Amino acid sequence: MTYIQRRLAGLCQINALEMARLLKALGAPGSAQVYIAGGEPFGRNKALQPLVAEFPNVVTKEKLAQNEELSQYINKSSALAAIDYIGHRANVMHRKYIKPNKQAMHPFFDDTCISDAEFRSIMRKLHNKSQGQPKMRANRSNRDVIAYLIPECMCKHKTGIF
Repeated sequence: MTYIQRRLAGLCQINALEMARLLKALGAPGSAQVYIAGGEPFGRNKALQPLVAEFPNVVTKEKLAQNEELSQYINKSSALAAIDYIGHRANVMHRKYIKPNKQAMHPFFDDTCISDAEFRSIMRKLHNKSQGQPKMRANRSNRDVIAYLIPECMCKHKTGIF
């Protein structure tokens, strides 16, 4: 697949500029806290500049934790991913989160003929279609643990959930 085909299929991540446009279109205030999970982006801080310009309250686990808290996990990528996952789980039940439908949204990010008002309307419609409350995970091990959450207390289940 070419890069354009991959992008239109929803296989590429939304970049910082697109995320800023999406958050603005959805009505997020400039003071909103935006949590960036994962490692440092390709291009380092320069890659995040469009997002930080619109939403200066961008945080990562490195900004939220003290150096000594993360130092023992620096060379353990799976442990760092687990920290991001725990941070996501702590926030998902109490705050809004966005799981964009990249395949539906990407063509509109690339269309420069759309007015801001029309873009806002399109993004809100697409976002409303793609959102929903996280569902509790059923007895299927192949489900996305972010979209289908693991119950907080697995000991209440007579049979394993995996």
